[in-house]
Amino acid sequence: MQETQEVTKQSSPLLLFKILRPRQWTKNLIAFAPLLFAGRMGETDSLIGTAFCTICLCLISGAMYILNDIKDRESDARHPVKKLRPIAAGRVSPKTALVVAGVAMLVGLVGGFLVRPVVGLGLLLYVVLQLVYNYRLKSYAILDVFCIAAGFVLRAACGGAAAHVTLSGWFLICTSLGALFLAIEKRRQELLTLGDDAKAHRKSFEKYSLPLIDRMEAVVVPSLVTSYCIYCFFSPSSHWMLLTAPFVLFGVLRYQLLSTSESSTGAPEEVLLRDRSIQICIILWVAISAGVVHGWIPEAITAVVSGVDALSVFSK
Repeated sequence: MQETQEVTKQSSPLLLFKILRPRQWTKNLIAFAPLLFAGRMGETDSLIGTAFCTICLCLISGAMYILNDIKDRESDARHPVKKLRPIAAGRVSPKTALVVAGVAMLVGLVGGFLVRPVVGLGLLLYVVLQLVYNYRLKSYAILDVFCIAAGFVLRAACGGAAAHVTLSGWFLICTSLGALFLAIEKRRQELLTLGDDAKAHRKSFEKYSLPLIDRMEAVVVPSLVTSYCIYCFFSPSSHWMLLTAPFVLFGVLRYQLLSTSESSTGAPEEVLLRDRSIQICIILWVAISAGVVHGWIPEAITAVVSGVDALSVFSK
């Protein structure tokens, strides 16, 4: 009787959906960034293509999370947080999880090729990168965070391909540095959470330390903010895009503040879903970016300046 209940429990659709880690799918929203900065959010075809690409990314990334959880289930079982994951907790068998991963990956890849062949190729490259990372490179310090950053860049590139948007070099640099920042913060929180057990949890933690993490951030954060300001200054949408720079700086500083007071920065999706300040910052950043790209904000500022000048007694 107990065995029957266990099988039923493992076959629960909700539990099988949970092992795809849907809370982490928010990372895939970066696929919409090229569409936003190209000012084409209002184009139905591009929007639909990007939306389907994002769905494919969610399925494929979910499949990769499952493969990672299967591989690391023993070490995850000793982790204070990861031990609650269904596979590590023994609530879903590796065999069942592998079937779910296979179906999700197949549907995601086929869907990507249907959206656009080059999108499917990008998704396939993402799969290869994740496999190499999970089964080899995650054990090597520095290379591991570069792999995480590359995953974000590929997400954005797939979104751009789905919308037929060409990504600029500055966009790719900013995306890479932003992803590196998040990856470094993830390592910071893992070091803090695991403490003395960090080295036993993963080989790369033998090389990492909090002073090293601080020095890495001291390189990445100024580079990120500077690169973003340069990107905004030379933006095709006009230098008014610099209005969004303070929100990027606030977001980075807020993230660093959270990293000193709580452990949520080890998972960017948790920060996005829980921290109200970050949520407001992102909403304002998106709104102002859209306003500049579509010309609404420059036109409004010009109209206000002209109206004020018209009130001057010296105006002709």
